[in-house]
Amino acid sequence: MKKGFGKLFAAGLAALMAVSLAACGGDDREKSGGDKAAAGDSFVYVPEYVSLGGDDNRSLSNAIYADGKLYYSCYIWDEESGTSRQPLIKYDIATGSQEELNLDEAAAEGAHVSRMSADKDGNLYVVWTRSVWDENNPDDWHQDTLLAKYDDSGSTVFFQDISQDMMSDEENTYVQRMVVDDEGRIYLVSNRLIRLYDGEGGYRGNVETNADWLNDAVRSKDGKVYITYYDWNGAEGGYVAAEVDFDGKKLGNTHEIKANADSLSEGLEKDFLVNDRTRLYEYDLENETQEEILNWVDCDIMGDYVQLVCPAGDGRLLAVVSDWETRDTEIVFLTKTKASDVVQKEELVLGCMYMSQNLRSTVVAFNKSSEKYRITIREYYDRNSDIDRESALTNMNNELTSGKGPDILALDYNIDVDLLVEKGVLADLNPFLDRSSTLSRDSFVESVLRAYTYGDILVSIPKSFSISAVAGKTSQVGEEMGWSIQDIMDFAAEHPDAELFQYASQGEMMQIMMTFNQDAFIDWEKGTCNFDSEEFRQILEFVASFPEEYDWDGEQESMPTRLATGKLLLYTDSVSQCRDIQVAEAMFNEPVTYIGFPTTDGSVGCVMNSEEGYGIIDKSGNKDGAWEFIEFYLNRDNEMFSWGLPSMKEKLEEDIAEASEVRYVTDENGEILKDEDGNPIISGMGGFGWDDWSYTYHPCTEEEIATLRELIDVARPMPTTNSEVLSIIAEEAEAFYKGQKSLDDVVSTIQSRASMYVGENS
Repeated sequence: MKKGFGKLFAAGLAALMAVSLAACGGDDREKSGGDKAAAGDSFVYVPEYVSLGGDDNRSLSNAIYADGKLYYSCYIWDEESGTSRQPLIKYDIATGSQEELNLDEAAAEGAHVSRMSADKDGNLYVVWTRSVWDENNPDDWHQDTLLAKYDDSGSTVFFQDISQDMMSDEENTYVQRMVVDDEGRIYLVSNRLIRLYDGEGGYRGNVETNADWLNDAVRSKDGKVYITYYDWNGAEGGYVAAEVDFDGKKLGNTHEIKANADSLSEGLEKDFLVNDRTRLYEYDLENETQEEILNWVDCDIMGDYVQLVCPAGDGRLLAVVSDWETRDTEIVFLTKTKASDVVQKEELVLGCMYMSQNLRSTVVAFNKSSEKYRITIREYYDRNSDIDRESALTNMNNELTSGKGPDILALDYNIDVDLLVEKGVLADLNPFLDRSSTLSRDSFVESVLRAYTYGDILVSIPKSFSISAVAGKTSQVGEEMGWSIQDIMDFAAEHPDAELFQYASQGEMMQIMMTFNQDAFIDWEKGTCNFDSEEFRQILEFVASFPEEYDWDGEQESMPTRLATGKLLLYTDSVSQCRDIQVAEAMFNEPVTYIGFPTTDGSVGCVMNSEEGYGIIDKSGNKDGAWEFIEFYLNRDNEMFSWGLPSMKEKLEEDIAEASEVRYVTDENGEILKDEDGNPIISGMGGFGWDDWSYTYHPCTEEEIATLRELIDVARPMPTTNSEVLSIIAEEAEAFYKGQKSLDDVVSTIQSRASMYVGENS
């Protein structure tokens, strides 16, 4: 049987840091995948970092930039007094000094900064909010909204209560965005409504919109204000920007924006900047065009961490970056520089279908730490392009098999690793692991290394994994793991009045039946298939007994209630943390067996779903450098974007120990509390539930951990299923399901079409 590979499923100013060797996105850079711009006349943006150190800034928010000053608010908690405050900070770019502003503390007592903006003259505008409770009835409270304007020295220009204005529309009571135009007029943007105020704070009415949600608002380079939202009209829909007509109290013409328009700021040379968290674009309103300026990863910056990006006023870009992982905040100045003037490290290209947050975070951290190498990312599937996923996957496979691939490949998105191994595309990681100074074979769970070894070739070492398996009542399915296709058909026949799987339609059932079995009907080496076999005929007849579309009843009982009462027979469990092993038995309310997905030979179809794993391309000119990145990835402690059970033995055992530790509820003196029967009360570990069922986790028992270890030992990656073959089956089987064609006719057509496809692609 062809082995497959499933989906390999954040008060003092420090000294200016040295200029980074990073260089991101130039005018003539290639758009196909984030490769660094070549030297010559190309330009890149070189970052310089200034740290805003200190605990005060760890909760920095509301960052705005105007007239050479950066303003922001931060949350400060005083441990001794048990109180908090939210001061406003002004940082002068020219002098490098910062000061805490004292703005109407008496008038705004108890209020906190909700939104800030500034005009071209450096005046500061603040929306304050304050929660007010009735002393006699704590449940009776309301929120005051206050609007203020301050000049550059911090003196109050006006300060007024606009609570009544905000309460005029109960669905738009909170200010999501705040913008000031070149005339000093104020635009307060809520969910779907824009409130207008003149330069003296006078209320001038509303702009009603038909948008589901207003994403952002921006003052463009021409001083006008635009709002963005997702327009569902048209064949595909998309983001648009619309000018706000202050005097007419309406929206003007809309302009299409191809990127995710949820973070905008004034443009550098054109109208405004669009940050989609992976790349920064500059948008031209007149031509409705956007040009990529830079890729954040190439600047050693996580785009997710960028709170603000805008022109610095001297030709540079300024970004405020708050790292979710380290909780550090930096100002980053990005200077446009000739690529030929930037000192370069040895480049390694990492190919992927799509840049995940974890991938971006790991590459940024590696590039900052490595003195020798630098990773650039080649993303094959760009959601902002016109290329669909299937075409992107085809392009990637063609590049890999032609020898033009990257140095490292992220093995995700149902990449056919069998094919890559057969064609000699992937290098064996065993030699690298054997001579590693930081890792060894004993570092990892044995079954994880075994699962990702193809023949003798270790293609990847995922950092973490989860397990998916079908569970049923032991009293009904027996005690042994594993069942065959015949077993599941017999089981369904024995319980004709119960539902086999939750929400199971014909499409879902065919997917379940083929999860581990597609290649049982295909011999890729010989280029033949046997979809006219008796076993496949039985599968078609079985799937035909399910509804074409599931008739979902929103009023029905919850899944746990239906499992416990026998109305629902099977549950597909997903185990990504140790305590998840408790869930199936709790739902069924009796012992369960993890029988797994059905297989043609009755073996255990337990799926190992892995977090991103990386392979080295055998034709890479720098396999040692590629392995250095993989070592870094495996050793890195990155809890922000990681999930699942650790692949490293030591960390897995730590997780098991923590999940098994019994903790007791104590009083203020540390004494263990007891229940009415005198038993110590075990501390809850969180839980979840439905309207008619809830569950609280308990410390894992020895039996539960033993079951977890058994699942880990037998799990294997989900085989790669060929989408074209599945499409052929779905298209032709529909006529049989609907009674329009006989089983013989449909089987014959599937066999004919599949044989032609397999023969051409073997």
